[in-house]
Amino acid sequence: MKYRLLLLLTALIWGAAFVAQRVSNATMGPFAFNATRYALGTLSVLPLVLWQRETALRPQAPAWLTLPRACFFLGLVLFAGTTFQQVGMIYTTAGKAGFITALYIVAVPLLGFFIGQPFRLLHLVGLGLAMLGLYLLAFQSGAPLNFGDLLELCGVLFWGFSILGISAFVKYYASIVLAFGQLAVCTLLNFAAMFVTGESLTTAMIMQTLLPILYAGIMSSGVAYTLQVFGQAKVPPTEASLLLSMEMVFGALSGYLLLGETMNTRELLGCALMACGIFAAQIPSRILWQRQT
Repeated sequence: MKYRLLLLLTALIWGAAFVAQRVSNATMGPFAFNATRYALGTLSVLPLVLWQRETALRPQAPAWLTLPRACFFLGLVLFAGTTFQQVGMIYTTAGKAGFITALYIVAVPLLGFFIGQPFRLLHLVGLGLAMLGLYLLAFQSGAPLNFGDLLELCGVLFWGFSILGISAFVKYYASIVLAFGQLAVCTLLNFAAMFVTGESLTTAMIMQTLLPILYAGIMSSGVAYTLQVFGQAKVPPTEASLLLSMEMVFGALSGYLLLGETMNTRELLGCALMACGIFAAQIPSRILWQRQT
């Protein structure tokens, strides 16, 4: 139960972070914000790494899965996921971003099929309901998909990879080491992206965005991603994705309470269908396909 509560707390922190991320777009570029928040998150985890000094190697890891490779993979998918998410929120609301992001819970069993996990009947049903809900939420009166919603949808793939990657790597490496490594890699990638895109970062920008940076850096990046890695050490990936998907509810509530965001009847129905599909995908059911590895 303790590890499940850690994942639920992670979802709460992430849900509120959608507000911080959306507000930051008014004063700072997406790569500059992510570089700053993840640098702060990396520094906030460093004392735990030095204090705990947990042995990095647990069971014998495969020869190809060195610790640097594991951290680079996790940092890369985190960078990709947060890039799509942060840029997407320039064009969409925190509430909608939360619900679309939560589709990773449907992506996890789909991606898991390719590594030998079974694909079940209710995975298919859940996917259908979630896609119908997404249509109602993101497609308004025949209008094309909002660019921000499309970017959030692209990020779903990488959140799925993140869930599966963490579940696989914590078998071999210490949770806190993986958390620190992925945050450090993500920080470096965002600073590199800043350089490539020509985004600026000034003291004035940091001061104007200080509260969102502190929350997203310390709480959402440092604390929450560490809690996620610790929680997933004892919780199966499918159940973990269900608990983490509660960020969609917390994100919508935070957007309503802090930013005054609202949804019309069609969007609310879409959210309800997405939630039903997401939860249905976690119920045990008959196996339709299972790939042999």
